Amino acid sequence: MYEMFLGPLEQSKPWNTAGISGVHNFLRKTWRLFWQEDTWLVTEEKPSEKELKSLHQLIKKVTHDLKQYSFNTAVSAFMIAVKELGELKCHKRSILEPFLVTLSPFAPHLSEELWEQLGYSGSIEHVPFPDYEESYLQESTHAYPISFNGKVRFTQELDLNLDKKAVEEAVMALEKTQKYLGGKPVRKVIVVPGKIVNIVQ
Repeated sequence: MYEMFLGPLEQSKPWNTAGISGVHNFLRKTWRLFWQEDTWLVTEEKPSEKELKSLHQLIKKVTHDLKQYSFNTAVSAFMIAVKELGELKCHKRSILEPFLVTLSPFAPHLSEELWEQLGYSGSIEHVPFPDYEESYLQESTHAYPISFNGKVRFTQELDLNLDKKAVEEAVMALEKTQKYLGGKPVRKVIVVPGKIVNIVQ
């Protein structure tokens, strides 16, 4: 993984073994998605939308990068995914199994070890590479920047299916909004769906 992470295959790269620690830390973080000290963490819980999005973004990126022989960017994608899954405290089998199959061409020894611990007797190399689902990559919410007289004060996560009126009502009902209004009247509220909300006083 370290050699792949150095950069594009066709380019010459400086050999610096100090960089091995970065890949080693990534592998340790991967291990901690399955194990915490002597405790097996993997559960049968249903995955969340964020966990599914993180997994399928990874599969899509690695699928593309393998075809292009862009192994360094694929390794970067793994590092991002492990960071995201770690922050989400994801230990769900339905996420970790396809993640491990995707990782196996890059870290075969670690993947084989964890695959066996997941309860499988055959080699992970015989498992078909997972396909990504485009539906999991669609955004269902948007972090709207909320502006007052053109100056952004905060952001608010709102459902993308909400129409202009519903977005306006949701924003005006927020405690933060009332705080920034300071009791002053509102002349108009400009809502650009999926983009921004601007409150004009």
